[in-house]
Amino acid sequence: MADWFNSLTLLQQIYLIIAAPSTIILLLQTILLLAGVGGGDADADAGDMPETDAGGGDGLALFSIRGIMAFLCVGGWSGMAIAGSGMPAAGAVILSAACGFLALLSMAYLMKLALKLQSSGNIDIKNAIGKIGEVYIPIPASKGGSGKINIIVQETYMEVSAATREPTTIKTREMVRVTDTEGAGLVIVERLTDKDKA
Repeated sequence: MADWFNSLTLLQQIYLIIAAPSTIILLLQTILLLAGVGGGDADADAGDMPETDAGGGDGLALFSIRGIMAFLCVGGWSGMAIAGSGMPAAGAVILSAACGFLALLSMAYLMKLALKLQSSGNIDIKNAIGKIGEVYIPIPASKGGSGKINIIVQETYMEVSAATREPTTIKTREMVRVTDTEGAGLVIVERLTDKDKA
């Protein structure tokens, strides 16, 4: 294994170091999602990164943890292959970045479709009121934006956009209660108190 690694060019070695861990993380996230865990535990360390919505609530959420892992995974493996084909380093970097960006867009689009399927089914988001969930992407204070929570509604494990009226940001892995809904797919949450947890 060490001989094979040493036989690679420096650029290929860098791409391999990027691609291998991101592939493992992406596979773990997928397995956790299929098992009903939703990937919250796998994303805990990087979950403090805000998710950016391009174009509002119906836009593509590009910079999710899954999207970034897809970018690194596909960009890394394609870069390793392209660098091995003899293409100049600058061209390999540009082409691999383009492949990674296409993967990031694809992941964002797939997540958007999945959320649409959840919201267009027979699940009524109003049934989330009173339910307790776990923060997946931090929720900005005083309705200054939205984050994400993982919650079970009508026996379905869901990732839902959430906002809060709390004066401080609610961080990843904090437990919250849904108090209200706004529009399609957005819930209003409050932080659980120590009394609620007891």
